Amino acid sequence: MSRVSDTRQRTREAAAALVADGRRPHELTVDLIYAAIQQGSRTTINDELKLWKDERAKADALGADLPPVIADAMRSLWVAAVEQGEQLFGEQRQAMESDLAALQRAHDDTTAERDTAHATVQLLQQEISQLRAQSAELQQQLGREIEAKREALSQVQALQHEMEAVRTDMAQQQETARHAHDRLTTEFQATIAARDAAFQVERDKANERVEAAQARMLQETDAAREGQRHAEQQLAKLRQRSEDQQTSLTELRLDMARIRRELADGEARLAAMASVTGERDQLALELAATRGQVSGLTSALQSAEARAVAAENQLTVAHKRRQSKQK
Repeated sequence: MSRVSDTRQRTREAAAALVADGRRPHELTVDLIYAAIQQGSRTTINDELKLWKDERAKADALGADLPPVIADAMRSLWVAAVEQGEQLFGEQRQAMESDLAALQRAHDDTTAERDTAHATVQLLQQEISQLRAQSAELQQQLGREIEAKREALSQVQALQHEMEAVRTDMAQQQETARHAHDRLTTEFQATIAARDAAFQVERDKANERVEAAQARMLQETDAAREGQRHAEQQLAKLRQRSEDQQTSLTELRLDMARIRRELADGEARLAAMASVTGERDQLALELAATRGQVSGLTSALQSAEARAVAAENQLTVAHKRRQSKQK
């Protein structure tokens, strides 16, 4: 991994560590990160810190309107997706940097060969100049030696032809090197474009998985809220029914007390008028009728008490269910 990639990775790790220690994301500065990692340029640290803060803000915005548990789960899923994408991008970037370094070495070798060829041409030119000087000197000194002069001229012409051949070869080599460099550059750019497209596809898939998980969590949250609201409505109805039954029970108890008082008064009157047979019989009939009413009211009272107990039990069960759902 290059020095810049290592600085970016350590910038993210230092930012996460500072947040874990209690720092808020907006409080993080370039100086704090540099003091933690002690490497890299401040420009690189500043760029990577901005990207990290943007990603953190997006993750926080996704869970702002959700319950804490669901928001934490979504943040964890988002962080895992981002870390996976960063790891893949880092590996691809490292491979591309290696390819670029190889291309640069090949270009340097080609440049060195070209410089060597240029030096050879210059040497040949110098030799040709020297031969021309020698030829002129021989023409002045050996005017009568025509054969020697022709031979010298032939040598010069041969050297000239050789120089032209060398120039042609150098031009062909330069052209071949240029074509090879263009071809390698095109292939390198195509490779970068293909890898960028693959990274975009992986990132889009990760975003789709996050959005699907978010939609499913929202549906489950709505269903839970709807169940809680239904339970609260049922509980309110049970409470109202219990209050109504309690009111009816109170009224029945008051009627029972009143009837008991009337029965006691009737018995007192019966005891006072025991000497009169007709009145005693009449009072006995009234007493029997009153006792029948009291028995009916007692049965109704017992039934109302049973219904009140059942309602209280239902209310207790509903209250326990609601507490268990809230937990």
